[in-house]
Amino acid sequence: MKALDEARPASPRRRRWRSGLAAAAAAVMAASTLVAVNATPVAAATVDTNAWYALVNRNSGKALDLYASATNDGARISQWTRNNGTNQQWQFVDSGGGFYRIKSRHSGKVLDVSGFSTADGGAIVQWADLNGTNQQFRLADSDGGYVRLINRNSNKAVEVQGASTADGGNVVQYADWGGTNQQWQLVPVDGGSNPPPSGGSGCGKAPTLASGTHTIQSNGKSRTFILRVPANYNNSNPYRLIFAFHWRGGTMQEISSGGTSGTPWSYYGQQEQSNNSAILVAPQGFGNGWGNSGGEDITFVDDMIRRIESSLCVNPRQRFALGFSWGGGMSYAIACARATVFRAVAVISGGQISGCSGGTQPIAYFGLHGISDNVLNISGGRALRDTFVRNNGCAAQNPPEPAGGSRTHITTAYSGCRAGYPVQWAAYDNGHMPGPVDGTYAESGITTWTKGEIWRFFAQFS
Repeated sequence: MKALDEARPASPRRRRWRSGLAAAAAAVMAASTLVAVNATPVAAATVDTNAWYALVNRNSGKALDLYASATNDGARISQWTRNNGTNQQWQFVDSGGGFYRIKSRHSGKVLDVSGFSTADGGAIVQWADLNGTNQQFRLADSDGGYVRLINRNSNKAVEVQGASTADGGNVVQYADWGGTNQQWQLVPVDGGSNPPPSGGSGCGKAPTLASGTHTIQSNGKSRTFILRVPANYNNSNPYRLIFAFHWRGGTMQEISSGGTSGTPWSYYGQQEQSNNSAILVAPQGFGNGWGNSGGEDITFVDDMIRRIESSLCVNPRQRFALGFSWGGGMSYAIACARATVFRAVAVISGGQISGCSGGTQPIAYFGLHGISDNVLNISGGRALRDTFVRNNGCAAQNPPEPAGGSRTHITTAYSGCRAGYPVQWAAYDNGHMPGPVDGTYAESGITTWTKGEIWRFFAQFS
């Protein structure tokens, strides 16, 4: 491979958002096969304390979800495309007086208004069951078999913040005004009743995309990408989705073919490493770069996801991005802007050159950089890394780096990070290249550790 140069939103106060979001919400719900339709309505008066339920939001059609399947106290609660995983299964535990604790099947912990907050926007998290009033909820009936969950301590309703329809949308409390983003359908999941596909909306469908070059319209412009679908693709198996972004002056064809390093480096080696367990995407940047003017390249990514996942079976919890040089900068921009959409990113010799819209939410992050890089200095790579050291709650440290002339690398896994949000840093003895050169491999002198370590980082997420 050749080297070339190169807060959470506030919840709405009133119903003013409803008309503006109605079309978008309708489109999302129409596109999803996971909305709880044909489910038997469950009224507040008939909740079964022996049953496990998926709680499906009326506005988004997505399920109440223990984010990243965490088991720690204080772990975030979000919404996600329904998959009936144990992290989306909830049981109502009777607290008396018409109030219930809502217990996760995965962790055994209960929904909790963080810090006994009584404020609009107070975070909903999970916590060990203490039967506190901030862990008790009554069910208030809405029409159509939906209920609102009203906290005993604050008297506020559990809602999807900002009426989000995105995977990973925050779940908070807010004054009870009956909005559709505050309404939940209780769908029994015991015994596999009402089971949705385990992946996205393309699961179970005959694919309408195949390996090869594809063109879509994005932001009023034609954009292209090369797609690689696994051999013996199975439309009932949810696959990982990996985006590989080219360097400055590079092309999607070089990413797909492996460039001067050949097939072993196709998609930065992820084609080989994934061994038919991932759908791979090589997008093409304007001017062979990723300027991301006005966020247009992020929009392109959104549009590719929408097109690919409407046709192919993708696990929406397993979207990944990686890239070298400017492609690394684009992967960093995704980490900033789409932390709730992508599970992890790997940034190889990158810099903040494609922007960073947002950059305040956690995402699993792997940074790799050469100590003698004179194109994008390693100090910039460290700064990108430290953004997610902070966001992910990791303990600050100065990880060791190899000496010049050693032709080695040192990989450090940060400690203290939030469950599900690791940060890893690999410094290597080289310049602006995707790894150290030790001369022992046929792949243009680039050692195989780069592609292997990135794959192992991605593969840890189920």
